[in-house]
Amino acid sequence: MDAISFVLLLVVSFLSAIMGTMAGMAMAVMVPVMVFLGIPVHTAVATGRFSMIGIGVGNIRTFSKREKMEAKYILPLAIAGIIGTLIGTSFLKYLSENALENIIGAFIIGISIVVLFEEKLRPKEKGHGVTYRHHALSAIAGLFIGSYIGIVGGGAATIIIFVLVLVYGLSFHQAVANQKAVTLPITIIATLVFIYQGLVDYRIGIPLLIVNILGGYVGAILILKVRPIWLKLILVPISIALAVKLIFF
Repeated sequence: MDAISFVLLLVVSFLSAIMGTMAGMAMAVMVPVMVFLGIPVHTAVATGRFSMIGIGVGNIRTFSKREKMEAKYILPLAIAGIIGTLIGTSFLKYLSENALENIIGAFIIGISIVVLFEEKLRPKEKGHGVTYRHHALSAIAGLFIGSYIGIVGGGAATIIIFVLVLVYGLSFHQAVANQKAVTLPITIIATLVFIYQGLVDYRIGIPLLIVNILGGYVGAILILKVRPIWLKLILVPISIALAVKLIFF
């Protein structure tokens, strides 16, 4: 990768980290861009997931100070998500490059549409007591989300926010804060599997990790002050265009 492409990737990563914090689409942007710049798709998924740890670190530091995180909301979803991601990452290496690009492209288009219209799709918040039924529903959702994160991952944060609001009746800001604590351990486990499989390119991954820490920190501050709709209107069409390229070109 030449110097210009590398700088472009760092800039995209920083902006994606901000967007990922506010709307959950970092991987939906990063993977297609990395493939477009000539990085093999399996390496792009693994290295992108490695760099996502940076967003989690940048987010957790800010949200843990400003928003309340509770284990009863985090643990069922996180534990099930870890199991799911072990399943997803185990299958990744068996997919051909063409099949993986098509899968990523299709999922990114679907998730991008959901993210664009999330304000209308998000269920109304309503408080209720937490029971074993809620935990069971959360765990089932976690298995599917974890598997998705293990293979693609773009937009998974948005889905987790929906689950926390729908199942537990959290407010949006509560759901966003707790989602960060769910996503980080799942991302770490997925990354460890990718490292074991030898798919992570550290020459790219480490700089992206550092940039994502900064982007995650900035995004965590912005989400408490501004609405992310303007970022969605810019990045969602871009991610859809990149996904179409993955599938058809």
